[in-house]
Order: sequence, then C-alpha cells, then structure tokens
Amino acid sequence: MIKRILYSLIVFAGIITFSSCQKEVDPSILGNNQNPVSGNFKAKIDGTQWVANSATGAFRMLGYISITGRSTDRKYLSITLTDSGVHNYTLDNNSMNAASYIDSSLSNAVNFTTNQGINPGDAGGVVNVTSIDAVNKTISGTFSFRVFRQMDGAQRTFTEGSFTNIPYATTLPPGSATDTFRVKIGGTLWVPPTVFASKTPAVPPLTPQIAITGTSADGTKSVGMFIPENIVPGNYAFDLFGGIYLGLYNPDTDPSHSQGAMSGTLTILSHNTTTRRIRGNFNFHAEALLNPLLFSELTEGYFSVVY
Repeated sequence: MIKRILYSLIVFAGIITFSSCQKEVDPSILGNNQNPVSGNFKAKIDGTQWVANSATGAFRMLGYISITGRSTDRKYLSITLTDSGVHNYTLDNNSMNAASYIDSSLSNAVNFTTNQGINPGDAGGVVNVTSIDAVNKTISGTFSFRVFRQMDGAQRTFTEGSFTNIPYATTLPPGSATDTFRVKIGGTLWVPPTVFASKTPAVPPLTPQIAITGTSADGTKSVGMFIPENIVPGNYAFDLFGGIYLGLYNPDTDPSHSQGAMSGTLTILSHNTTTRRIRGNFNFHAEALLNPLLFSELTEGYFSVVY
C-alpha cells in the first residue's frame, strides 16, 4: 500500500500524471513537445499492432524520464522511469518504474499499470533505454511488459515495443494565466510560475481525483495535492496513508527528498463542477517517507484553478 501511494505521488510530481478519467485523454499532458509522426512510438498489444500516430512526447526532469503516446483510436500509453540514463529498467511492484495504459474506447476506461496485481505473472516487464541525445534532446529504446487492472483482473501484454528519437522536454509548458497558486514554505512565500490542475484516473489505491500542482519552470521544485473529484466546500485533514487527501512537496530533483503531508488542513472554499474551477486554502506538515527528520512546514497556501 505504501509503495503504491508513493508511486502515485511520484507520478503526480513527475508531471506525467495520468491526467484524464474522461473518454478522451487530454492532449495537454503531452505539453508543447508533441510529435505526430507515425511509427516512432509503437508496440503490439496482445499481438495487434499499436502506433502512437496522434501525438507523442517526453519529459526528462525531476529525476524521471517519461514517454507518452496517444493513437487516433484513443489508446494512450505512458512510461515513467527513475532516470538512470541509458539503462535496462525493470518494471514491477517493487520499483518506481512503471507504465500506464488507457483504452478510452472501453466502457470502463480505468487504466492498466505494471505496478498492479498480486501474482508475478500479473504485470511487469522491462524498458531498455538504448540512447539519449542530450544535444538534440531525443530518446530511443525498446520495451515489453504486461499491464494489469486490479479492479477486474484484466490484463494486456505489450511486445516488440519501441520509441525512436522521441523529443523530450526539460522544462514545463506554461500553465493557465487564470490560475493562482501560492504557499509559504518554511515561512518564505513561494509563487510557482507553472500551475496545473487536472482530473486523474484511478491509480490504485487512489480513486479518480483532482490533481493540483504548482511547479518551478524547470520542474525541480513542486507542491501539489490529490483530492477527491467530488469534493465539496468544507474542511478536510491531510493524511498521506489515508489515501484520500494527499499533499506532496518536492524541494529538489532528489526523489529521496520527496515529502508527503502527514498532517494539515485543506479548506475548499468553492468547487464549481460546471466551470471546473476550484478554490481552496491549505497548510500541511510534510515528511520524507524514509527519513522523518527531513520535514517542511507549508503554510498560508491558496489555489484557484480550473482542471
């Protein structure tokens, strides 16, 4: 449970939140770095060829690599790796490397991932990053893995997967000018230049939620929250291990420094589900999961965002 909560937070903080629980995956998650060229991100899914012929994109920041693709038949694949450069990465329940797959044409579009399942054959596999061109900012590699959906035991198998010369970004695209996010960290006001909010699909053990984050332009620092998509005005308690109201602070690019909200208060001031604007105040005490002596106090937080 702790591993899955931590992975969910890292995916959120790593920008590649699986950012739509609607029928269509939001293309904005691919950022400005989209590449619609057919054939440079592909695999066989249960033996049937799939190609990300609608858009592809990648990020390399916050100590993570993420490659994302969407096809015209509304299938979406995202691979997130702890950045070890050119390397053969293992994807399983015991690592922070993972892949997520959404088939938006299904009546139930909840995602499949490599970090769900109980039995060894349920999910997992490998991603081999074969080259990174740091000058032209492109990445190539191969992959094969199984993804699993805990809720119904469904499974998909990816074989002969490859991504070739995918352009990657090292800074975030600008957020909406109408969104606001501010917070004091250790008593010092921080106003992030980039603010994002989106609905996220279920990433077990999390249910569909609204993800809100403020981030530095280079992605090295971020503060964010997971809150239920049906939240109403009122006061709520942050509790990392409760898995419902989650807060996260990343002070830098070292994943071991990531801190989760162990206590604190979230106050929803308003939530308009028609316009999708949500406003709130927050404060929380954050600790690193593996080192409680590493902690931060976040106070006088405020956000007004459209997701």
